[in-house]
Amino acid sequence: MLQLVLTCLLLSVASGLSMRRFLLPYFPGGDLAEKSAPVTIVASAVFLAAIAFTVSDQELWAKSVILMLGLSLAAMFDDARPRLTIALSAVSLAAYLGLRSISQAIQLSRKQISGD
Repeated sequence: MLQLVLTCLLLSVASGLSMRRFLLPYFPGGDLAEKSAPVTIVASAVFLAAIAFTVSDQELWAKSVILMLGLSLAAMFDDARPRLTIALSAVSLAAYLGLRSISQAIQLSRKQISGD
């Protein structure tokens, strides 16, 4: 249960903190997006990866929790320090990927021990 809560939290942080920068080029006044294009590129990659893992790995109730927490985080945090925000988002996604690989390795070793 703790692992499920932690994965939901990590994915919501990754998607929520990168959402504003991901959406920036699609709104009028995209000059800011052009000036900080590398940050926008990293934010887009992190956001899309977090959404993809949310859709593919989580159950329906967890998907809705992750998306709601992500939307609320995107609404709470402004874009004053985009590098710090995107760095936290990328670290959160990396932590999720590490937790995911550890979980899959444990499940595989349990299957091998049980003989399935």
